[in-house]
Amino acid sequence: MKIWISKNSEVPVREQLVAQITLGIAAGDLKVGEKLASTREIARRCDLHSNTVSSAYQKLVDLGLIEFRQGSGFYVAESAGDRIEGERKLELLIGDFLKAAAELGFDREGVVAFLGKRRDMTRGEEIVIVESDDGLRDILVHELSRRFPRTTSLTLEEFISSGVAAKSTIAAMFDEKSKIEPHLNSGQRCVFLKGRSVSAEMTGQERPDPAATVAVVSGWDGFLTFARIMLLAAKVDPGRLIVRSTSDDGWRDAIGSAAIVICDSLTAANLDGLASNARIREFQIVSDESIVELASR
Repeated sequence: MKIWISKNSEVPVREQLVAQITLGIAAGDLKVGEKLASTREIARRCDLHSNTVSSAYQKLVDLGLIEFRQGSGFYVAESAGDRIEGERKLELLIGDFLKAAAELGFDREGVVAFLGKRRDMTRGEEIVIVESDDGLRDILVHELSRRFPRTTSLTLEEFISSGVAAKSTIAAMFDEKSKIEPHLNSGQRCVFLKGRSVSAEMTGQERPDPAATVAVVSGWDGFLTFARIMLLAAKVDPGRLIVRSTSDDGWRDAIGSAAIVICDSLTAANLDGLASNARIREFQIVSDESIVELASR
């Protein structure tokens, strides 16, 4: 996994490291049980003090995302995403399926749409997203409802207190697993959504002109934080970066002069028809693999 570090950023280097490794685990770029580069290697590669890297790794250990094995090094912990191991086979199956579909002339969007249609016709289930963060929950509902019209949502507290109908499909982001599983009824299953890989999305993307102004806008603070860290680490000039929440007054005017606007799918849909504008870079949260998994249930 490639790591980008901006030493001139107002975001501490330690937090840049923690955020990027966390994203790598969430997106599956770093697999359960995979060994991480040593603190000395990261320090040498990024020209950092080894204590800074050690501090970042310790925070990840405290969060339960990585673990230290005496005499061996740091590894992605089972608790970081024990479901990823099972998903490896699923991803291989889905990859083979999509490849075969492509050979028959069907693109990925067409396959997902067809599966979603079949699912609605045969099962009539609704998808219930469990997420307590208002901003993230709104984005997830918007993303999934475009493919699965019967998508609703609950906070974690609402899910625990009221439960979900047996015929409904529960969905939540992977980091909610430990909170949700103890409250599932017998035989009930939650699809834990895999995040879209940031590194994969950036592959082939043209780097912004150094003189260009780049805007990041979203209603979810997490999106703003991670996008800002990744852009600064990719050497975007902080003076050329505009970060705005859709809850801020005048956010539309603030991003009006930006050459590139990076946003989530919900914000893109609310940009007064500008979602097709070449300036807009829409980043979806949920991976294609998770969409296919939901569609085939």
